[in-house]
Amino acid sequence: MELQSVLEKARAYIDGLTVDSKENVPREVVADEHKFFTWDNEYRTPSVKPYLFDWSYYNGVVMEGLYDIYAVDPEKGKHYYDYVKEYLDAMLVKGEDGSVSLNPRLAGYVDHHGADCYKTAAVVMKMTDGHDDYMKLASTLYRDLTDTTHVNSKGNIVPLDFMEENLGYNYWHSWAGGKPPMFKVWLDGIYMLQPFLASYAAKTGDTAQLELIKKRFQWVAETMLAENGMYVHACNSKDDACAFHWTRAMGWYAMAMVDVMDVAGGELVDVIKPNLKLFVDGMLPYQDKSGMWANVADWPVTETNRLETSGTSMMVYTILKGVRKGWLDASYRDAAVKAFTAMTELKLKDDGLEDIYMKAAANNTNNYENTEYYMPDEGKGSGPYIMAYSEMIQL
Repeated sequence: MELQSVLEKARAYIDGLTVDSKENVPREVVADEHKFFTWDNEYRTPSVKPYLFDWSYYNGVVMEGLYDIYAVDPEKGKHYYDYVKEYLDAMLVKGEDGSVSLNPRLAGYVDHHGADCYKTAAVVMKMTDGHDDYMKLASTLYRDLTDTTHVNSKGNIVPLDFMEENLGYNYWHSWAGGKPPMFKVWLDGIYMLQPFLASYAAKTGDTAQLELIKKRFQWVAETMLAENGMYVHACNSKDDACAFHWTRAMGWYAMAMVDVMDVAGGELVDVIKPNLKLFVDGMLPYQDKSGMWANVADWPVTETNRLETSGTSMMVYTILKGVRKGWLDASYRDAAVKAFTAMTELKLKDDGLEDIYMKAAANNTNNYENTEYYMPDEGKGSGPYIMAYSEMIQL
């Protein structure tokens, strides 16, 4: 398939899933507790909106991908911007005092659940002009994570209770119930928190927070990197880790690297750039001959360890953005183009984008081969696929 045909097929899928969809209308989905975006395939009991409600990272990555398409050509892409704005505006509550917050009915436990609840704030930072309602919301979310005097709705001070110096000042991935998970630091959580924190800190000149972000990335690179050049999924220390090399977990971390360098620049680029190259060099030997990566990157491709769409999408986004920004040599581009082409040819079918793995445990149990978890159109894959597409059209 010629590259232009690949891009046209991808665009048709993205538009059908989002801006042209009659099901995925943001204001309608958000307003109805029984309606879900079709990419929201988390198992729920009952089928109303707890879990992460409508404010979730899997919605956040879809919306960020759409914003990134808009940003490539704002005039032609205005309908993508409007779609993202419709979603965000449906989530907001304005107080009589001029304050702006998330509707607690729609985003129930943002300040006391954990890292996953803050991912979408990175989209808010892309949408703000620095003085509007979006910035007011971002300020509230930033306060939750950084203010050592702010007590959250569960009586905790997040940066004192759930951020540890011996973890490189990284936060626990989850702090629901005040108890740590088996492994406190997940690669997923680096992506959920650090691009937002870096964007806000850079915009407001919070140099102390930028210094903490630098230390966090240094700790991850020193502690979570394995001898084979890939990263472990989660850990408490180098010797206490969930050692599976799950492609999507590494993909979250990879996207965090390029996104933080993009919004913060300066010294953070100097710190992260060599680690980005080291990571990509560690992943490329495990790229399948098709162009994709397997769910667990260093395991053979089988019916249970399939070529997986979300992690591959993240690799495409990371490599192409790294090349575009000059952090990776142009010679890396071909691997990413091959991967995106393979995904679109092999996994984009009439019934959606296939083989997105729903979830994998970070507790050293192996649920990485549960075939029931390979799902179509799941937001953790469709969102990064849209983000990867936004980089493809900049080639």
